[in-house]
Amino acid sequence: MTHDEFDDLDRALAALPLEEPPAGLHARIMAGTVYRTAPAFNAWEVWLMGTLLALGAWLIWLVASAPHAGERFVDALANAATTFGLTSDYTLLWLAVGVSTAWWISLLTVPPSRRKHFEAR
Repeated sequence: MTHDEFDDLDRALAALPLEEPPAGLHARIMAGTVYRTAPAFNAWEVWLMGTLLALGAWLIWLVASAPHAGERFVDALANAATTFGLTSDYTLLWLAVGVSTAWWISLLTVPPSRRKHFEAR
């Protein structure tokens, strides 16, 4: 099925004089799409930071406004530490070693922006 009846219309449209695009249009489109910089934080990170900040502000308000709330909070933490077996010095030492090892290994991984550099060798 062909639409030969539109050939005259196609030729007329192609013959129309077109206005020149604004200067730098291509560069602005590319800067807004392809070359756009990545945001500093993902949406979930912003939500997490906001939630933690709100929780911290609530805890500060709770400690400041309630009598002996600080003592009760420390007692609750001590009870939780006893419940989970975190009262031994060796347990805390190995926990610190494990956390620091995980942190160092995460620092040693190659970020995606540098992987191409290492794969080319």
